[in-house]
Amino acid sequence: MKVAKIIRKYIFPAFLVTLPLIVKPQNINLKPLLLQGRVVCNGKGINDVSVTDGINICRTDANGMYKLQSTKQTPFVYFSSPSGYEVPVKLSVPQFFRVIPKNVSATLKNDFELKKMTHDDNKHGFIVWVDPQVARPEQIAPMKDVVNDLHDFLKENKSVPFHAMGCGDIISDNHAFFYTTRQALATLGIPFYQSIGNHDIDFYGKLNEVASKSYEARFGPTYYSFNRGKIHYVVLNDVFYIGRDYFYIGYLTGQQLDWLEQDLKYVRKGSTVVVCFHIPSALDQSDIKTFSYSNISTSLTNKKGLYDLLMPFNTHIISGHLHSNINVSVKPNIMEHIHSSVCGAWWQGTVATDGTPKGYGVFKVDGDSISWFFKSLGKDKSYQFKQYPLGANPEQPDYITVNVWNWDSKWKVYWYEDGVKIGEMENYKGLDPQSVTEYSNTDKLVYKWIKSGTTDHLFRFKPSSKSAKIKIEVVDRFGTTYTSTL
Repeated sequence: MKVAKIIRKYIFPAFLVTLPLIVKPQNINLKPLLLQGRVVCNGKGINDVSVTDGINICRTDANGMYKLQSTKQTPFVYFSSPSGYEVPVKLSVPQFFRVIPKNVSATLKNDFELKKMTHDDNKHGFIVWVDPQVARPEQIAPMKDVVNDLHDFLKENKSVPFHAMGCGDIISDNHAFFYTTRQALATLGIPFYQSIGNHDIDFYGKLNEVASKSYEARFGPTYYSFNRGKIHYVVLNDVFYIGRDYFYIGYLTGQQLDWLEQDLKYVRKGSTVVVCFHIPSALDQSDIKTFSYSNISTSLTNKKGLYDLLMPFNTHIISGHLHSNINVSVKPNIMEHIHSSVCGAWWQGTVATDGTPKGYGVFKVDGDSISWFFKSLGKDKSYQFKQYPLGANPEQPDYITVNVWNWDSKWKVYWYEDGVKIGEMENYKGLDPQSVTEYSNTDKLVYKWIKSGTTDHLFRFKPSSKSAKIKIEVVDRFGTTYTSTL
C-alpha cells in the first residue's frame, strides 16, 4: 500500500506493455498428460464432481471416474468437493489436491477419498479470517489469543458446522511462520480454505508465475472452488507480482477467469456464490466507475471481467488487505465485504486504523440465505459499535460520535434523549478517536508508518443538553438491535 504512488508513476505503464508476455509465457514441446482416477466415499464413486488442473475441468461419471487431458502447465490436479461431504484436513488445510510431479510420464493416477457428512449442511457457517500477518515471534501469542477466542465461539455454536475462509496475508513476508500459523489454526478442528495475500508471496523473482511457490508448498492451489449446502465457494488469487522488487497489483489472470467461467457453468443460475480473495475488487462506487492509477495495489484493476461472470448469481465477495471494514454494493446482486484484520493494526494496538477491534467475521448460512456479523476479540455479538461521549472526539468536540464498524447502507443508527427517540444520527467520514490515540505516538510503535485512517462508518449528533441521558440504538440489516447508554 505504501508503494502505490511509485507503481503508478514508474512501473504500471511498463507493466501494461509487457502484460501479454507475462500472463502467457511461451511453452515449447509441451507433452500431453492424462490425469485420471476416482472420487469416492467408502469405495463408492461420486458422480458429477468437477476435477481440474487449473486450466480445464472435467466431471466424474457414475462410477466416480475422471479423465482429464493436461499439458503439465500447472502444478496440481484437484477437485471441487460436493455438498454433503467432508474433505480430509491436514494442519487446518483441506486436502482436495495432489501435486503433479515434474517427471511424470504420460499418465498420472490419483484417487480422492471423501467422507459423508453426518449432518445436513444446508445450514452451516463460515468464519472470515483476514490479515493475521504474523511477522515476529512476539506476535505469535496475541495471534493465539484470537485463535482461542474463535475456539470459544465454535464451542458455543457446536451445533452449527463451520469452516473458515482465509483472505490472505497469513504471514508477513517471513515464510517460517506459515507452519506456526497452521499449527495454531489446526487446534480449532475446522478446515481453513486459504487465499494468498501480498505478504504471502515470493518476491524478487522474474515472473508472477513463480511468486506463489512457497504458498503452494503449504496450502496447495491459489484458486479453486468447493460446495457446502446450497452455496458454491470460490477462492481466487488477485495478487499479481509484476516481477520487480516488492511491487504487485490487484489483477486476475486470464487463465483464472477462463477457469472460473468453466467452473460456474456447473452452478445453477440465481444461486448464491461466495468469492474470496485478498485485494478488494472495489473500494467504493467511484472505484467501480472510474479507473485510477492510485488504486492499482489496493483494488482489482480488471474487476469488470469478474463481475460479468458473477452477474447470473447472487454473489458475496469477501476480501481484506486494507485493515478496515468496508461494505460495498457492487451490483444489486453483488455485495463485497472488505473485512478488517485479525491483527488490527499489525499487532500494534487494540483496533485497526478505522477503529474496528481485532477480530473476525461470522457468516451463517440457511439454504441460499446468508447473514453475518463482526466478532470482536473478547466480546460477544452484542458489541457492534463504540460510542464516544460529548467532547471525547477532538475531531467533533460538539458532538456525541459513534463508530459502527460493520455498517452498510441498510443499517439504521438512532439516538434518544431522556427516553425520547430523536431520529437517525448523521453519517460522516472521519477518524476514529481510539485509533488516533493508539497510533499518534510513533515512539511507541514498532512500525512507524501506522496512522489512523479515514472511515465512512462514523455517526454523530449534537445533544440539546449536556446533562441529558443519551441512548444509542443500532439496527443492522437483519433487524437485530444493539443499544448502549451514556
